[in-house]
Amino acid sequence: MNLIRVDFSSDIGFGHLKRATLFSEKLKLKNEKIVIICKECEQKQTNFPIIQIKDENEFFEIVKKLKPDKVIVDNYNFTYEDEKKFKTLFPEIKLICFDDTYEKHFCDEIINVNPAAKKEKYKNAKVTILKKPLVDSSFEKVKKKHFKKDGIFISFGGTDAKGMSLRVLKILKPHKPKVHLYTTSANKNLDKIKKFCFLNKWCKLHVDKNVALGMAKAKFGIITPSTIALEAMYMNMPFIAVEVADNQKEISKYLKQKRIKVLSEREIQKIPRFIP
Repeated sequence: MNLIRVDFSSDIGFGHLKRATLFSEKLKLKNEKIVIICKECEQKQTNFPIIQIKDENEFFEIVKKLKPDKVIVDNYNFTYEDEKKFKTLFPEIKLICFDDTYEKHFCDEIINVNPAAKKEKYKNAKVTILKKPLVDSSFEKVKKKHFKKDGIFISFGGTDAKGMSLRVLKILKPHKPKVHLYTTSANKNLDKIKKFCFLNKWCKLHVDKNVALGMAKAKFGIITPSTIALEAMYMNMPFIAVEVADNQKEISKYLKQKRIKVLSEREIQKIPRFIP
């Protein structure tokens, strides 16, 4: 058995859940039982069984009871002290932690998804830099096919907690480009986005649809400098990125090194000038 300690919701987003579960599959854990442990979560977003907890002490009690082989943590609120306590209580269980911002760790292995991450910035743990993006089978399948490229792919994550999708659509309105906006049913602004796209036919809304297929068909993308940017590079989709969170800074640096335009949230009015 393997446990994934991750939180995900309309406010937090689903990115951590996505990469932790994908990483589990890459570890060839598909045939082993995987259980998700969370404080804040939405059951409908995953097919894995969920155990909800109140705090990390309750998490440690579950670990003690279930005795997993590995525990994968993708949670900024699981601190260095939590990791240290975990390894004190369970020295025989491998603790794997995702990290985006070079935090201090007390685990067995650190996973950083930024291909340009520096191993030397970490101490006292094995560090794995993912040179290849964590992509599910849907990306691998559509990449093998050839599609006519048309329109602009836009996605600010499954929940788009900052409401960036609607803000960008309003900026693009005077230009009326052909847009395909991808989001999920967990987006709190979904009703407003539906209304906007209904009134502006140049914008087509895709809810809970295949993001990989959307990228494969698009000429260009407007996305965030996060895992989705690495997926876009895997799909060879040209794009600009809009940085909306602190944990996106490292991938932003990597994209800039690759001469990919990254805008701050304050610079979104500039978006139209970068669209081919």
